[in-house]
Amino acid sequence: MMTLQHDAFTRVSRRSFLYQAGGAALATSALLAGCGAGSGAGGGAVALNVWGGVPAENGPKKLIEAFHKAHPNIQVKYTRFVNDDTGNTKLDTALQGGTPIDIYFSYTVARMSQRIKAKLAVDLTSYVSGDSALSSWSQNNDAIFKVDSQYYSLPTTREPNFVAINKKMLDAAGLKVPTSWTVSEYREMAKKLTSTNGGKTVYGSYAPPSLPLITLGPNASYKDGGKESNFDNPVFKQDLQLHVDMMKEKSAFPWTEVLAQNLRAYAQNPFLTGQEAMWITSPFSLRYVNDASKYPHDFVTTFAPMPKPDTASTSYNGGSLNNWIMMHPKSKNKDAAWTFIRFWLGEGSRYMLTAGKNPVLPEIDQETQVNGILGDKKAILYDVDAFKNVVFAPDLKFVTDTITVAGAQMSQITQSQTDRCLIGEISPDQWVSTVKQQCDDAIKKAGA
Repeated sequence: MMTLQHDAFTRVSRRSFLYQAGGAALATSALLAGCGAGSGAGGGAVALNVWGGVPAENGPKKLIEAFHKAHPNIQVKYTRFVNDDTGNTKLDTALQGGTPIDIYFSYTVARMSQRIKAKLAVDLTSYVSGDSALSSWSQNNDAIFKVDSQYYSLPTTREPNFVAINKKMLDAAGLKVPTSWTVSEYREMAKKLTSTNGGKTVYGSYAPPSLPLITLGPNASYKDGGKESNFDNPVFKQDLQLHVDMMKEKSAFPWTEVLAQNLRAYAQNPFLTGQEAMWITSPFSLRYVNDASKYPHDFVTTFAPMPKPDTASTSYNGGSLNNWIMMHPKSKNKDAAWTFIRFWLGEGSRYMLTAGKNPVLPEIDQETQVNGILGDKKAILYDVDAFKNVVFAPDLKFVTDTITVAGAQMSQITQSQTDRCLIGEISPDQWVSTVKQQCDDAIKKAGA
């Protein structure tokens, strides 16, 4: 029986939409280009079809151009799908039908595990094992997705969580950037950063850290090996109560406005428009900060590490490895497809920096990463040293779940009931009772 990883809750069991991915040091290795990888059966150029969620102009176009120069006998066509329910359904339909696809991306472990279960992914283990540098890196990284110790996908980006802070507001309040802090200290700073002037409130934060995620880490939503949900664990009620209390004291953004403004999709808006002082996010969101024409603002963005639980002895960053690249079993050019996958993981990853994608392999030096992600105006827009401290911290513990039972259903249940709780329709106690019962029922049904 396969054990699959699932991230219905890796982003925060109840707030997976709020946040959005190391390894041993290794030298740059040569691309694996198996015999015949650069040409088709008749000796002509090989054509690969790649589907991804990142707009071509945000990195994939330049990456593919560089790949063509290095491998002129392998021509790549990139198709962008929108990474939402509709776009992923379109991709799944194409994978299951006759659409020619050689390589594609999954952006959650939930969808990735479903695609592996449906036999829509090639086992890449032999390719990984044949690349000494990649093999060493993967064996020393617990956050990489596996199925029965086999690799059906590989992450292409690191997405550590951090707290982005409006430095102008921080300075006005006489506060300093934390270098190590607890959840209680995060709340106290959010209170101090909250202000009301002329009937207009500036909220101290968008939302608090997810206590289950940073406290419990992998599989926070399950117990007994996935036979039962874990929502009666006290940390879930504490998490909800903290969020409710912070909204009441106006140190967290009101959830009624999150829903009204569709901030699940546009969480950058209140931060960049000065409606809040702190925002928990990841490097990929910084492309909005860079876009001064669409998001004009007059403050420097600084960074603090994720707060640690007040009492737990172990703390997780809450971020993940992500943007999982996969090979379709119907590909007629698997060696060529692997050559492209390895290029994306290695040298090609420099072209994805403008999209805020930190490479997973240390083949791109830190300064190149910083310059690529923060852009030409980094000295004006960012506290660059603070960014380096949080993104390249050596002790980041990413969250990788290993249980997938009823994951999609549980995600829908928790999101729906969390919305109700955060707008005051139900209490945290009612949330625990309802979510626990409904998720346990979903797990039983899935195992039937």
